[in-house]
Amino acid sequence: TGFKWIAREIAISEGKQQVPENEKKAYKAEAVFMRGLAYFFLVRNFGDVPYYTDAYHQEPLPRTNMVTVLKNIAADLNQVLVDDPDVTCLPWTQYSSNKKAIRASRGAVLALLMHVNMWLAGFDESQKNTYYEAVVDYGDQLVEKSGSAYTLLPLSQTATLFRGGSNEGIFEIVQNLSYINGNEVFSQNAIYSNEVMYSVFDDRSRPYIQYTYDFLTRIYPPSESDERVTYWFNENIYSTMESDPKEVKKFEHVDLYDGRNVTSNSGNQIVFRLADAILLYAEALAELGTDDGKACGLLNRIRARAGASTLYLSGSELKDAIYWERVRELMGEGHYFYDLVRTGKVYNNQYCYHPITKSEFREGAWTWPISRKAQENNTLITLNNYWE
Repeated sequence: TGFKWIAREIAISEGKQQVPENEKKAYKAEAVFMRGLAYFFLVRNFGDVPYYTDAYHQEPLPRTNMVTVLKNIAADLNQVLVDDPDVTCLPWTQYSSNKKAIRASRGAVLALLMHVNMWLAGFDESQKNTYYEAVVDYGDQLVEKSGSAYTLLPLSQTATLFRGGSNEGIFEIVQNLSYINGNEVFSQNAIYSNEVMYSVFDDRSRPYIQYTYDFLTRIYPPSESDERVTYWFNENIYSTMESDPKEVKKFEHVDLYDGRNVTSNSGNQIVFRLADAILLYAEALAELGTDDGKACGLLNRIRARAGASTLYLSGSELKDAIYWERVRELMGEGHYFYDLVRTGKVYNNQYCYHPITKSEFREGAWTWPISRKAQENNTLITLNNYWE
């Protein structure tokens, strides 16, 4: 594939081949999305980061305020939407099997915009309603106006969903060998599911890590119906016996890599999926308080898919319910900690088992430390204060 791409570029440079204008715009839009996604990941982990947009940059740069970086990401992604009003460059979703959910789409741009604006609402409080309104607009486009591009799969199709490339997937990091003609470059070692599963491994009698009884019964109360309990966990979920190990089977997709090593999930790594977007849409509406009925309806879409009871809530109770539904629905998908951070719940013991203080939060306790070696390559970079 790489050689084909190089040959094509050479042919283009020699004037032997012309790339259609829409195709060039599509590549450019995908590049803007990937740059925005990369910076979004960096901000969530490190806060302020060195920021540049030229293709090649060698000069050292200081860290740019994270709110500025997020605003720039949002501006770039919004321009992608403006430049493609008829959805002719980036489709709502990629329909071919070798592109679906693993190449950028209009849906992926909107999902990233929703996340970026929710982070802005958390860190730029003076304008938070503006950001929530933006999330509502993007959510309306993605959830209500994307036609049949995305749909919630029945929980009985959990294996299909977390294998990747399903109609619920919006953007994923490819792990399935067949999607890219055997040119997989990532390790097939499933970082999360290999830790919380044991039954697929010959040498284990229990998982390396497991959720506590208190936590599981808090988010999945035994007295309430919820099909996620059946499809995503083993039968020991409510056991208090030490001899009954709890196993999260949500991502179970057993395969071998390197011809001999077992992995519990060789499926794609889900970055954004429809359920996540629906709940962000509901959260933004609830924060605005302008249409609690709509927000509750969105929440109940997720609950209905899980066979859970219908809720009729408003105000603070609705906000809480949406938060806990995200914990419940997105368990193991890399949202829990970041939701705690952007909402400020990370320093509230009602939501966080090991909260930090507000002063520690301001000092950057929620960030990752930056190695001092980074200053050898960039003399202008500063470290995260909390870790020094």
